[in-house]
Amino acid sequence: MGEMSLYQIAISSMLIGWFIGLILIWVRYGQFPHAKLILVAILLWPLLLLDEWLKLSGYESQLSFLVGTSQFFSAIIIACVVLSIRQLTIAKFANNNILFFIPCLLLIAGQLPLWLESNEVRVGMLFSPPVGDLLVNWPFYATYLFTAIITLSFAVHAAEYLASYHYYLSDQVVDIDIFEMRFTANGCYILMFTSFLSICIIGLAMFDWLPAIVHWQTLVNMLNAIGCLYIILLLVQNRKYSPTPFVYSQMDKKTYSEDHLRFTLKQAEKAIIQHKAYKRKGLRIKQVADAAHVEPAALALATRFVLNRNFRAFVYHYRLEYAKKVLMRTDQKVTSVARRLGFNSEKYLSNVFVKYIGLMSKRDKKKNAKAVKMNSPKTAK
Repeated sequence: MGEMSLYQIAISSMLIGWFIGLILIWVRYGQFPHAKLILVAILLWPLLLLDEWLKLSGYESQLSFLVGTSQFFSAIIIACVVLSIRQLTIAKFANNNILFFIPCLLLIAGQLPLWLESNEVRVGMLFSPPVGDLLVNWPFYATYLFTAIITLSFAVHAAEYLASYHYYLSDQVVDIDIFEMRFTANGCYILMFTSFLSICIIGLAMFDWLPAIVHWQTLVNMLNAIGCLYIILLLVQNRKYSPTPFVYSQMDKKTYSEDHLRFTLKQAEKAIIQHKAYKRKGLRIKQVADAAHVEPAALALATRFVLNRNFRAFVYHYRLEYAKKVLMRTDQKVTSVARRLGFNSEKYLSNVFVKYIGLMSKRDKKKNAKAVKMNSPKTAK
């Protein structure tokens, strides 16, 4: 009775989480670029626990044809999650969405042997899943195993998207903390862990190595549902998104001439000064590129190869120059200036400011030394 109570509490808690996510997607639907995909995922999520609903309802005999039929929904949900993350992190991507749903078709085909079993056998599997006898019970194991493998591979895929996004984030935004998706990345890792754990549990059941866990398929269903629900809830957060406007492979090589990069940089500098863009919190490279009528990729490469810095450092130069003027000419507090310009704190602005002043002093010394050398009698001779 105690175990059943804990089981019911876990199911009820997930249902509450799902309901919260459903309300959030309904309220914020217009704010999300990935709204359609995440809506499909959240609407299908309860079907991951279809077998558990049947057990709790007591209608497993009347609805025995539904037993073991919900595994392919997991492939649809995780495909929607991956495509959502891709849409949030990349502005230009291949239009190959349909390919992500092929595993769903394979799962449906893989479930055919299970669907052909008699109602009695399927209901029996619901309350007493098979353990061992791999040659006899392979259709049951194969469905669960393939689902867990698909979830794991897609979770890895999503984590790679987010890793690339974070790696190049400073090349396309100034205020990184606004656009970071660290919690979503952690959600991918948790989904990877739950799917890997599911694979281990299924493997142990196949070879009859976990006699203590009688309802192993319930544990697998719960792990899958928890992992998917967690990542879905993370994707309905109220936050700003900044899909990268250039192809990552462009950043490792010069795809534009030196003259073009310098022209792009000049136009961007004019736009930043004219529109006072350095004051704008949450500034993105696309906004500067649009104002300067240049390509975002060219601007990102120009700051990297011409100035030897990223876009964030490029704009910080103007922010710090502005902060220096404000602090020297007015009686405004450092805290106020830091907050207005998007710096994390007064201490952070002070540290960055000291480093910046030191860097500028070194550059001035180098320029003066070079000028003295050029004007010396030996040089003149």
